[in-house]
Amino acid sequence: MRFCPRLGTFNAALISLYFIQVWGVDAIRALRSPFYGFEDHLQGVAASYFRTLFDLHLDGLVRVSIALASMKLVVAVGFLAYLIDFARALVIRREPNRETLDVVLVLASAAIALWAWPAFGTGDGGLIRLTATQLLLVAGAMIVLLIERHSEEGASSAEPAHEPSRRAAEANAPPIGRAA
Repeated sequence: MRFCPRLGTFNAALISLYFIQVWGVDAIRALRSPFYGFEDHLQGVAASYFRTLFDLHLDGLVRVSIALASMKLVVAVGFLAYLIDFARALVIRREPNRETLDVVLVLASAAIALWAWPAFGTGDGGLIRLTATQLLLVAGAMIVLLIERHSEEGASSAEPAHEPSRRAAEANAPPIGRAA
């Protein structure tokens, strides 16, 4: 049996490339910055929103900024893990690990929601477009994978109607030793 990669796995690999580059670089830049990432407008808006929400002081603002950047880094590393698994699966000719992809997509959608909520509250069109685009990338990947898995389950559970099963044939057979 020959392995044929499906659209959903390739789509997730392309999205992984995007998030590794964009979120990974942003996270490392924010974590290494002497300003804790506040030079990035989205980082500053999100950290200020959570500072106001939880009524934190300046040290709390810095910790929130570090936590948000760390969350971005965790998601980028998760996508890197999936990309490595996808490349390995292509070489070995097997399916990539579904659990890895599922966890990464759920983490990414939760992280994007945390980043998007403050951006939506600002009314800044650039921030809204950026976070909405990222949310749609992940949601699109989830939808494609859901449809593929649903069609795979339907194809694997479908049994030909013209072939009776063995148990049904045995149940309809006359008992041994009696004439029919």
